[in-house]
Amino acid sequence: MSCRTTAMIALPTSITWRSAWRQLRAEPGPAALVIAGLALGLALTLLTASVLQDTLWPDGDLPEQDRLVTFEWRVRGPGGITTAWFDRVPAVPLHAALRDSGAPVEAMSRVLYTQLPAHAGEAPGVQRSMRLQIALADADVQALFGLQPLAGDLREALSTPEGVALTAQSAEQLFGTQQALGRSFKISLPPMPDGSPGGQFPLTVKAVLPTPNQNGTLVFDALAGFHAPAAKAYLKLSDTWYQGGGRLFARLMPGATAEQLGVLGQRLLDQQPLPPGLPADFLRGGGKAAYLRAMPVKDLGLHGAGSPQRRLQLGSLAAAAAGVLALAVINFINLWSVRTLRRQREIGLRKSLGAGAGQLAWQFFAEALLVAGLAGAFGLLLAWWATPAAEVLMQRQFHAPVLSPAGVLLTGLLCTAIAALSALPLTSIALRVRPAESLAGRSHSEGAASRWLRRVMTTLQFGAAALFASLALTVLWQARHAGEMPRGFDLEDRVAIDLPWWTQPAQVTSLLARVRSWPEVIAAGAADDVPGRDAASWYAEFRGPGGTPVNLRTGVDFTPGYLQAYGMRVVAGQLSADHVAEAALPAIVLDRSAVRVLGFASPEAALGQVLGVAPNFRDGKPVTVVAVIDDIRLEGPRSPPQPHAITPLAERESGALGVHSRDPQATRRQLTALVKTTFPDVTLEALPLRDMLLQTVADDTRLGRIIGVAGLMALGLAAVGIYALAAYTLRRREREIVLRKLHGAGPGAVAGLLAREFAGVLGVACLGALPLAAWLSQRYLADFVERAPVGPLSLWVLLATVALLGVVTLLAVARHLRAALALRPLKALHD
Repeated sequence: MSCRTTAMIALPTSITWRSAWRQLRAEPGPAALVIAGLALGLALTLLTASVLQDTLWPDGDLPEQDRLVTFEWRVRGPGGITTAWFDRVPAVPLHAALRDSGAPVEAMSRVLYTQLPAHAGEAPGVQRSMRLQIALADADVQALFGLQPLAGDLREALSTPEGVALTAQSAEQLFGTQQALGRSFKISLPPMPDGSPGGQFPLTVKAVLPTPNQNGTLVFDALAGFHAPAAKAYLKLSDTWYQGGGRLFARLMPGATAEQLGVLGQRLLDQQPLPPGLPADFLRGGGKAAYLRAMPVKDLGLHGAGSPQRRLQLGSLAAAAAGVLALAVINFINLWSVRTLRRQREIGLRKSLGAGAGQLAWQFFAEALLVAGLAGAFGLLLAWWATPAAEVLMQRQFHAPVLSPAGVLLTGLLCTAIAALSALPLTSIALRVRPAESLAGRSHSEGAASRWLRRVMTTLQFGAAALFASLALTVLWQARHAGEMPRGFDLEDRVAIDLPWWTQPAQVTSLLARVRSWPEVIAAGAADDVPGRDAASWYAEFRGPGGTPVNLRTGVDFTPGYLQAYGMRVVAGQLSADHVAEAALPAIVLDRSAVRVLGFASPEAALGQVLGVAPNFRDGKPVTVVAVIDDIRLEGPRSPPQPHAITPLAERESGALGVHSRDPQATRRQLTALVKTTFPDVTLEALPLRDMLLQTVADDTRLGRIIGVAGLMALGLAAVGIYALAAYTLRRREREIVLRKLHGAGPGAVAGLLAREFAGVLGVACLGALPLAAWLSQRYLADFVERAPVGPLSLWVLLATVALLGVVTLLAVARHLRAALALRPLKALHD
């Protein structure tokens, strides 16, 4: 034994790894728990790193990225509010104004998006179709984004009327191969507003491009120039200020800054006359009608349009990943500390044979590194395997691969850091072991400081679990409340489908006639959008009997059957069956809020009254009130409700078709098939109205799910942590428990002894975490006008969290409580 031990000390590197492997196999249960916990934490961290890279740095390979900028703007709204920033700006007039003013840019490109059906005939009777997202752009877009064709000439594709560039993926879908250069297909165009006829127009593939990163700044299926007649008409239609029609990109001259370009753009915008009919209410409090800024493309992820919600999601995801990984490391330290205490004789023998602090530290580091390395390998594979599920949860594609050299390097660094961090407390325990006492069979405890450290770490675990659980409950409850809030219309048994934007009035009328003939249909109608989705907001000023201008929300132009289809109750007046008389007046329908703000004493008093309107509404022609409905809420949960004025029409184009059905599932199938038959080039699906409205709170629901998944992981890891603490507590106090039993203590007293230990941990965790959870919950809810009834300081959420943690604690310690009650006095006292 002496020779073998001497060799072990002389050759620590060769022996250490075999010893680490033996220690790992000695107790496979705890080892599996630790490795699984660390693998989960590492997998979540790797997925988070991929999401962060995709979101914050999707365009890292763009040429001269530091000088590439784009424009964003925000506009005024009801009551003088200023909206969030939007990336769709008046690109066409702004491009011309910047060019004429000598802006300090080397290149600029407008990018206008449209979606059109495309058809490619492979053989007689065989045709492939798809819906193309076409980006119309200037030739400078190639240099700005460093677009390198896989085949063909991109400049030719952008400079000829019939030319187009397809991505490799689009070419594969449209032609069945990426070798599409020189091949032709047709796109379907609706009639243009300038009178240009619609129809099918041929395009020829002049270039094939790599499929762009779907998380990047420039995303498209096809890229074309502005030389085709239809593109010129679209360009002319978009040549108007105060209408966000597209995006504008520019590369700054050396020495110029985005701030300088933004100031110039704002000055050019300020020189334009205000849009006709802009409600005076929009400019309440003074200021500009719109604000423009130039934003570096590299900063879009953190500071561009939509960044507040993006930062909230990314910050929550990063905090969840860091928290789960930290909890897994704490579990590792807790469980391995108990194992280290059981190895006192082995440690004492090593020290008596001359092993110093460095050798002991290396031994524990190697053991920790072996555990962390196995967890890292499993975590990397788990992250790769879970990527499709994560894409569904996040509702986004992962462009940055998890299983990559960068992912392997990050995993290695994390595993090394975990091993080093975990080896420190284990080495500290080993250094306090006294060889003589341990070899004599007398146990050495880890010390009061280590016991308190263990309690603190377990408390942190439960605190993190409490924080995640309460925040997840708050976010998900708010999303549910937003989906169920009173709206003034019915959601049950309602089915709706969006129609292509080129749908003609005759087609809408025909579709409605077919739908109304189905036996299960109660009512059907069409409008600009389904109520409550809040896709577009339009406002105009109306003047009642007193002549005072009042700002009302408009934009709902509806056909016969619309009010009945969505259960909007008419409280005064009536509409004709075909709306022909109302369209001839012209007529308007108010809700109760609009009646009040216009100064009418009652809904009945408003009937027949003629209202003056601003020039931007129905060409300024006065309208007559023919009916009043109950208040409707078309705004989302973050916006205050507005008074509404909606317009009855005999017929209308495009929009969305809604149906009230006795058999919604059958209607969904028939409606989807009917629209597919009418528009074979597009893929549209009828959905329950409730599902459509849930899409408006999809970001909040997604955030809640992310935090919820992290909360479940945290609860699981906390349960393992309390399990380890219970095992250690039972081992440390088993003699005390036996002596109490010998002196007559019953099961209740023994259970109380252990319960006090764990109740203290749980209580301190809740006292530390729940006030923070309450504050964060209130900060989150402060963004909503319609807030979930969670009570003062989110009281019921916090109580539910405490109950959940109590149940987890009880389940985690139940086994050890049974073991404590079953302790045999002779064995415990002998040990």
